[in-house]
Amino acid sequence: MEDSKIKILVLEDDSTLGEALKEAFTRVGHQVFLVTEPEKATEVINKEKIDMLFIDCLLPQIMGIDYVTKIRQEMPSKTRFKVVLMSGIYTDKDFIQDATKKTQAVGFLRKPFDLNEALKLVKVDESNRKEEASPRRSLYQIFGRNMVSNREKRKLIEALEEVSGFDLPFVYSLLVETKSSGHLNIYGVDGNVSGVSLSNGVIVGVDIEDKTTYLGEMLIQSGYAIVEDVQEALNDKSPRRLGQRMIQGNKLSPHAFDLILTEQMNIRLSRTIVDQMIRINFASVEVEMIEPSIDSDSLSYFLHDWIASKLSANWLKSMHMMWASYRITRSSTYREDHPALKMSLIQSLEGFTDHLDRGVTLMDLLGQPGYHEAAVHKAIHFLLTKGLIAFSKSQVVVSPQEQLKTLRKIFTEIQGKNHFQVVEYFGLGQETVASVSGMVEEFLPVLGAQPKDPKSEAYKLWTQIRQRVTEACTSYLDAGQRQQYKQNNMKSEAENKLRATSLLEEAKKALELNQYSKAMNFMNQVVELNPAIAQVHLYNAWAKVGTLDPAKKIQQLKDIEFELMQVPPDERYDAIFPFVTGLVQKAKGDISGARKSFEKCLALSSSMIVARRELNLLASGSNKQDDILNMDLKKMVSGFFKKK
Repeated sequence: MEDSKIKILVLEDDSTLGEALKEAFTRVGHQVFLVTEPEKATEVINKEKIDMLFIDCLLPQIMGIDYVTKIRQEMPSKTRFKVVLMSGIYTDKDFIQDATKKTQAVGFLRKPFDLNEALKLVKVDESNRKEEASPRRSLYQIFGRNMVSNREKRKLIEALEEVSGFDLPFVYSLLVETKSSGHLNIYGVDGNVSGVSLSNGVIVGVDIEDKTTYLGEMLIQSGYAIVEDVQEALNDKSPRRLGQRMIQGNKLSPHAFDLILTEQMNIRLSRTIVDQMIRINFASVEVEMIEPSIDSDSLSYFLHDWIASKLSANWLKSMHMMWASYRITRSSTYREDHPALKMSLIQSLEGFTDHLDRGVTLMDLLGQPGYHEAAVHKAIHFLLTKGLIAFSKSQVVVSPQEQLKTLRKIFTEIQGKNHFQVVEYFGLGQETVASVSGMVEEFLPVLGAQPKDPKSEAYKLWTQIRQRVTEACTSYLDAGQRQQYKQNNMKSEAENKLRATSLLEEAKKALELNQYSKAMNFMNQVVELNPAIAQVHLYNAWAKVGTLDPAKKIQQLKDIEFELMQVPPDERYDAIFPFVTGLVQKAKGDISGARKSFEKCLALSSSMIVARRELNLLASGSNKQDDILNMDLKKMVSGFFKKK
């Protein structure tokens, strides 16, 4: 078919290689334009809709990288083609990584190369062009399949262009799982470029704009070094890095330092996982294996933490909504002793794996007593990302009573939402769609079959929800209304964040004075205004520890532990984290663990008076709320002036 032909431009001043590429591409049915000068290439780009550009990095008139950058600036509408770089001189890993970043190249061929390597890159692009679904939608269709080959997974990765930052944990998992080698380049809306390098499925490099190290804090928290040794190394004015100073001073083992550097990579990877659309491209190229690195086993633990702490419950809910009524089944890789099933998200939901054995739906799990909605979504997403479960292709036939329960829940949750929030709730606005009917058709499986009795409550709710979604989709597809909503939403989010920040400061003051109920009230408002604000889970956990009800202590402690599970990796190296951890340990009766946590807190910040107060309490053996060192300080002071 004519439509399946790819138009390829080869810009190569080596006529022998250029002719060889042209012949190879033409032989498999593609249209090829071979030029040796940048000016001729520009003429072709101006006349033809080019799909791929193979370009030499070193041309007589201009560097190939500079040409790609220049032509994209001058002709943005004509240069949406894929770029493959070629070079026999510039082949070191730093140049390759930098070049693929600047040009957003999908491949780098080191000369001399086998023509089959070039043909493979073209074949991948050809396959991607034939896909009817968008690459991002195809990515998540994996969740509805029990068996997916590595070849299919690689195709999905190579086809991805625009994704959500929240998609990255799944992307990282697939790159490692398929033993990929190359550079994943990530382009943020602010213009920043991040890079992740892989060698045969092992992450060996993370390059991001924020170079914060946390090395000192990590060494202290991990127990690999004491605060005095870290401080001494920091005061050393030699040009050597902190770790080198401590290793050479016999204050730190090389193995421990490698573990800390791996944790640093974890933190930097976590910072790429943001709630905004980003552009990515993966350039396949050989990458040298170096240490420190993150292999498949280590990545499982990091994936767990990223999904628990970085992905919002609302995003996950909209992502999973389409499968809410589909049976959850085990994949071929599921096994009872799989390490992923022992991790905190899964263990926090009592009897979770037993429910999976019964082939329940997501709706069933969300209805289980004692299950936190966010915890269910995060646990399911983690197991889906690990490929241990899948959503079956057929919906579960539910009873009229169960359907009514679901309809009531949905109807209640969309009340008070505007059209665009309704679209987001059902996850319908994450892809480009052609029509209202197409969007509505996609969402209908969530509601189940239309009830037969027109007089029944279920029929009325089903009809009202469908009508509401139809109206919402109509508004969403109006470009003007959508743009207006985005502007209003940005303004509202900015105002809410400002108000939430102010309330969080009030909550901190109340917590330091042990005014827990007051702090809890502030924190409830903070979560309502901006649940993604920094340190929200830390201070929420602190407030909840202070308001424990002895009659509900077991369940409340589970909620608090889930709060701590949602603390992002970089926030765990703030002194507040070991302090709150100590409070939880103390509430559970682990006095030794609590003491160690409070000591770590003071090692990180000697000004934490609340931690010193708690240590004094533990030393005195007191655990009463009205102890003079633990009571509301205002209450304590006023007590001195009461009449006897």
